[in-house]
Amino acid sequence: MITRPKIPKFSTLIVSERQKEILATKIMNLPVDEENPIQVVISEQVKQRGLDQNAYYWKRMTEISEQAFSNGRQYNADIWHEYCKRHIMPDQVETKNGEMVSKWIEMPDGTTVVISTTQLSKKQFASYTEMCEAFGASLGVIFSANPGFEDR
Repeated sequence: MITRPKIPKFSTLIVSERQKEILATKIMNLPVDEENPIQVVISEQVKQRGLDQNAYYWKRMTEISEQAFSNGRQYNADIWHEYCKRHIMPDQVETKNGEMVSKWIEMPDGTTVVISTTQLSKKQFASYTEMCEAFGASLGVIFSANPGFEDR
């Protein structure tokens, strides 16, 4: 049972010496509580993937869906997205919080699904997108040189 007031979550980017001083003062003024300790986490800034990066990826999936054939059939962008996650994405991926994890997630029945691309770090998502482009090119897809992002 917490007897002290709940500590609100706090996050800041340190870009100046003054911010470091303010942060140090804030930490020094936190209560010490052995039964309900306060967690302090310091890490590199987590860069979120931008809308342009997401739109670029989906433009590439759309171009694959419009041009690629597999076993004499064409598939929509969502199917190519699932296919690429399963077969093109590396087995180990970096998440937004910088952790290296398996792309496979076990379900309660023992089957597995692939991690959502929204969980990938910006760098990992860019690398994965390049792998998808190489895969699409191997199927004969000719990608636009300067894709517009209006499709998704």
